[in-house]
Amino acid sequence: MVKVPRAMQFTARGVRIAALILTLGSILMSIVLPLAAQSQTLPTTGVVITEGDRLNLRDAPAADAQVLGKIEPQTQVEVLAASDDGAWYQVTVAGIGTGWVSAAWVSLGSAPLSVLLVPTPTPAAGGGGAAVPRLGVAARLATTGPTTVTTTGAATAAPTPTTVTVAGATVEATVEATVAPTAAPVVTYNVPTAIIQPERMNVRGGPGTGFPVVGSAGQGDALEITGMNPVGDWYRVALNQAGDAGWLFGSLVQVGGPADAIPTLSEAELPAAPTPEPQAEVQAASAPPVVAAPPPAGGGSFGYGVQAHMLGGETGRAMDTTAGMGFNWIKQQVEWRLYAADPGAMGFADLSAIVNEASARGISVLFSVVNAPGWAREPGFDASVGGPPVDPATYAAFVGGMARTFCGTSLKAIEVWNEQNLHYEWGNKPLDPAEYMRLLAAAYGSIKAECPSMMVISGALTPAGSNPPFAMDDFAYLEGMYQNGLANYADGIGAHPSGYNVPASVRFEEACAAIQQSGNSFNGACDTPHHSWSFRSTMEGYRNIMNVYGDSNKRIWPTEFGWAAGGAFDPRYAYANDNSFEEQAAWTVEAYTMMRDWGWVGPAFLWNLNFRVVADGTEKAQWGIVSNDWSPLPVYNALKSMGK
Repeated sequence: MVKVPRAMQFTARGVRIAALILTLGSILMSIVLPLAAQSQTLPTTGVVITEGDRLNLRDAPAADAQVLGKIEPQTQVEVLAASDDGAWYQVTVAGIGTGWVSAAWVSLGSAPLSVLLVPTPTPAAGGGGAAVPRLGVAARLATTGPTTVTTTGAATAAPTPTTVTVAGATVEATVEATVAPTAAPVVTYNVPTAIIQPERMNVRGGPGTGFPVVGSAGQGDALEITGMNPVGDWYRVALNQAGDAGWLFGSLVQVGGPADAIPTLSEAELPAAPTPEPQAEVQAASAPPVVAAPPPAGGGSFGYGVQAHMLGGETGRAMDTTAGMGFNWIKQQVEWRLYAADPGAMGFADLSAIVNEASARGISVLFSVVNAPGWAREPGFDASVGGPPVDPATYAAFVGGMARTFCGTSLKAIEVWNEQNLHYEWGNKPLDPAEYMRLLAAAYGSIKAECPSMMVISGALTPAGSNPPFAMDDFAYLEGMYQNGLANYADGIGAHPSGYNVPASVRFEEACAAIQQSGNSFNGACDTPHHSWSFRSTMEGYRNIMNVYGDSNKRIWPTEFGWAAGGAFDPRYAYANDNSFEEQAAWTVEAYTMMRDWGWVGPAFLWNLNFRVVADGTEKAQWGIVSNDWSPLPVYNALKSMGK
């Protein structure tokens, strides 16, 4: 399962900006109240206050720094220093060592904190290319205007007007200080201000993810809001005193100061929309011909499924393990090239074993058929990757023969291809929904001619943004499929809604805020907000597209979904470092429950059952739900006990 870059829970919103407030308040108090209590001695203790999740301990004060270990909730730590922006604490943890943690998730002791300025590394945005500027202390304070800072405590001194210079920026502030503060200072902004919630987010050149990234802002940064788009979901902010502007996605910031003073900009005042990136053109005129076949059914009913690898042995054990969870579906991917070495050759011996073992246990089977043999591909094809046939009729003959051989058995459905919006699943050829639909139409007609009861599932797309020529946005690709006749050639609509490090119930708009609670190391949902990071947003987006094209009687078949956990075996899948086995269990149960209750989902296949057994140490194994000795992981036990 290879992926391409997917209700906001600000349950501790005040805590999220405590680091910035505490830093600014400590600097102000150290200037106006040079008391013994304001010494450079840090509190000796703090407590991790994550909500049930472990907090990452890193080797530097940056979200992309190396993770040294994970700290359990309610662990007591020794706080040694704070970064210059107050967003990170240097701490010592018994049994782990010394490192840096996000300050938003550490509750300090009652002693006041004096700031030790430590330079914060500036990561490059987007994971490559030239670094984009990160807004520093000077930039954010210079734009926020007059500010009132209040602290509360036992003995309060008279309010003292003052100006404070921090990193070269001057801030007007009114300070109410105390000798022994017991709560964090309260900052009151006198102009509309955007306070950054995630550890890092993009600043764009206009109100939308299609605009280029012009910089990035870190957790607690405060930027003056100078306007918002007509919809009200993007804010224009001042980046510096020269008047340069950027745009922030509204769901990822907290608004401080007079929100009603934010002007709504007209369409004429917005930046010109960027020119879209070129991608495969969808041509409705190239729709496949109508085939003589029964009209599609509604895609069956909801079911509990899992994908397994059963070719080469232990088929019975995989079936028993599946049945042990109370599941009633199993999926096997089938490479066409392995069963038809020559034109006209066809044999299904080991597939028969799968079908027979499933029949003996009352389990239904889905075969997903991919990868054309060399003789069926185009001249000069790229042999380093799998790809489709040059003539759809050759594939249609193979899946038709499969349907004929297994008609009336436990094989109930055939999925036509896999992730065809991804370059290496489509032979490194141009990604074209019309070309895929010619393959699906031919396959549908052949399967139904041989076995009318066999359900045909459209090839599931990988959740992706537009990144030509490597990937095509799955929403755009799905629309292209519908514009080329999808409703006529599939009983169910395949989908691969990904989990990454985002809980099942969280939509992509809230994903960045949600992953901060876990002390995340993988920041995709924050760096590039997009539906593909979210299981829920992907599923609901597909359903909306089906409704638009009048196909609401069909069901979505999630033929792969799940959460990698327990540590990444491959650095390309770093989000597996963020997910504990317990989170994997909770989110998977939540996903099944949601899909069952929605009423428009067919059988849902968890990726995967046994790749820790058959391919331990590979990227595929990160999703496995049993260990390499077949012993159950927490997710297996949770699914076994889940109400069905």
